[in-house]
Amino acid sequence: MTDVPLTRSVRLIFEFTADGVRLLEQHPVNVTVGLFRDQDAGDYVEVRNRDGRTISRVPVWAGIGSNVETFPEDPYISSDTPRVLTVVVPSPPDADHVAVVRDSRANGHNTEGSGTEVLGTFRLSP
Repeated sequence: MTDVPLTRSVRLIFEFTADGVRLLEQHPVNVTVGLFRDQDAGDYVEVRNRDGRTISRVPVWAGIGSNVETFPEDPYISSDTPRVLTVVVPSPPDADHVAVVRDSRANGHNTEGSGTEVLGTFRLSP
């Protein structure tokens, strides 16, 4: 994981159903988080630029589809709403959209039967 300069942030609230994932709400927040480039297998919300290049990957420690609010290094479980994920992501000036992904690659490398599955992409509000 590589830490780079801090930037403004957005809280995203996702809902997971049998039909997939949808973005319920997004709000700017007064929490500053760094840009992360974690390459381990797992579930992530990726911040991407207009060209689709990943700017930052915020890990979802408890796994997608569980009830959790997660900051890059400090998740806590919430039992209020089933199958809702709240995540705070960095939103630098070149951020255009986010992608909810499941990365099954080993140490950032594709192996047979592994890869990155995009569960949904969502435009960030200006």
